[in-house]
Amino acid sequence: MYLVGIDIAKYSHQCFMATTHGEIINEFSFDNNSNGFKLLLKHLSALYQSLEIKIGLEATGHYGNTLKQSLSTNGYTFLEFNPYLAKHFFKSTTIRKTKTDKVDARLLSSMLASVDYKTLHTKYYHINELKSLTRARNSLIESRSNALVQITNALDIIFPEFKSHFNNRLGLTALYILKKYKTPERISKLTKTHFETISNKSMGKFTYPKFLKLKELASDTIGIKSNSIVTVMLVHIDLFYSINSNIEMLETEIKSIMNLTNCKMITIPGISLMSAATILGEVTDFNNFSNSSKLIAFSGFDIAIHQSGESMSYGRLVKRGSSLLRKTIWNLVIGSIRLIPEITEYYHKKRAEGKHRNIIFSAISRKLIRIIYHLESNNINYDKNKIR
Repeated sequence: MYLVGIDIAKYSHQCFMATTHGEIINEFSFDNNSNGFKLLLKHLSALYQSLEIKIGLEATGHYGNTLKQSLSTNGYTFLEFNPYLAKHFFKSTTIRKTKTDKVDARLLSSMLASVDYKTLHTKYYHINELKSLTRARNSLIESRSNALVQITNALDIIFPEFKSHFNNRLGLTALYILKKYKTPERISKLTKTHFETISNKSMGKFTYPKFLKLKELASDTIGIKSNSIVTVMLVHIDLFYSINSNIEMLETEIKSIMNLTNCKMITIPGISLMSAATILGEVTDFNNFSNSSKLIAFSGFDIAIHQSGESMSYGRLVKRGSSLLRKTIWNLVIGSIRLIPEITEYYHKKRAEGKHRNIIFSAISRKLIRIIYHLESNNINYDKNKIR
C-alpha cells in the first residue's frame, strides 16, 4: 500500500510518497497549476496500480479545491485531515520545533497509516459548491445586518422616532419611505396620494392611521438636520438593497444544487432549505463520521471533561470545528422547541428544573445533531413517532 501525503499551500504543494513498510518512494514539490497537477499524476501513475494508494491532505480552506477536483477527475480518492488533529499528531511524533512543508507532507503520509481510510470518501462537486455558496451567503447576511445597524445609527441622529414606529424593525416598507422621502421634513409633508403609493408597496399593511402618526412624529422630531448623515443613510440603504439582491442570487443557486442532493434533514420540522444546505456544505459527507458523537464534536458542541483521581467536572463547550455549522445548529433550536413536541416538553422540563437557557439550548443542539446524523447516514426521512 502507498501512503501519499500532500501539504497544500497557495502557490505550490509538497508531496511525500512512501509504502506502509516505511520505504520512501518519492518526495517532490509541484505548482498549483495545470503543469503541477500533471507532474503529480505522472508520479501517481508510476506507482504499482495493483496496490492501494491512499492520499492524505490537510484541510486548508479553498487552496486545495482545484487539486482535489483534479484527483477526483482522474479516479483518485483522498482523505482530508482536520487541522487540529493533524497538529496534535505532528506534536506527538517529535519534540523538535521543526515545521516545514516537507516535514508536514511526510507526517501526513505517516498519519494515513493510523486512520480508517475506507470510511472517508472523495467529496462530491456539488457539496463543495454548497460550502462556497452558503459561506458566501452567510458573509453577505452579516454585511446586510451591518448595513441595517448603520442605517439605525443615522436615524438615531436625524429621526430617532422613526424605527420605534415600525416596531424597531427596518422592513422593506420602512426602507422604501426612507429612500424615497429621505428626511423628516419631507415625510411630514406627505399627502394621501403618497400614502396610497406606500400602502401598495406594503401590500396594504401600512395603514392610514399609522401614516398619519408617522407624519406627526416627523413634524415633532427631536432629530438634527444633517445632509451628511442623510447621505450616509442613503448609501447604506442602497448597500442593503444590493446585498439583498446578491443573497437572492446565491439562494437561487443553492436551491438548484440542493435539488441534486437527496438531503433528508429538510424533513425535520423547523429546518429550512438554506439551513440544510449550510449543514450539508459544512459536514460534506456524513460517512466521514463513524457516529453522532464525532459529528457533535466537529460541530463544536462537545463538553470539556476534567478528571483527576476521584474528581470529575464538566466544563464549557469545546468550540472547535466549524463555527458556521455551530451557529446554524444553534439557530435551529428555537424552531425545534416550537415545532417538535418532544423537544418542547424537554425544554420546559429543564427550565422547570432551573437549568440555564444556554445549557438547555446546547443539549437540544446535540439532540438535533443526533437526529440529523441518523437520517442522513441511514438515508431515511424524519418520523415524529420514532423520536425520543
